[in-house]
Amino acid sequence: MKNVPNYGEFYQRSLVLIGKDDSLSVQEKSKCEIYTHWLIALEGTELDKVTGAYQWNVFVFPSKKCGGFNYYQPFYVSEYFQSIHEAIDYTIQLEQKAKEDQLCQIAN
Repeated sequence: MKNVPNYGEFYQRSLVLIGKDDSLSVQEKSKCEIYTHWLIALEGTELDKVTGAYQWNVFVFPSKKCGGFNYYQPFYVSEYFQSIHEAIDYTIQLEQKAKEDQLCQIAN
């Protein structure tokens, strides 16, 4: 069941207010919902139970102020990272872009 969320290894950062430019891009993709924040998170998928090796994706979801979001409709999903440290560094980069109202440039 690959489509089921992997909440066992899901680590979110603090919500970031969506800027004016990014908001236009979000509204195009989510016609019904009104989102005000970005939720940036890491998700790990275990590759090998013996070694405990994981691969990591960085997800960006439009979110409501309360933190509610639709897991099945991410705004952006990164390529896989083999290192959690690289994935964490990437979340920091995305968070900075979000604060600069330039996250939609990365996702498009």
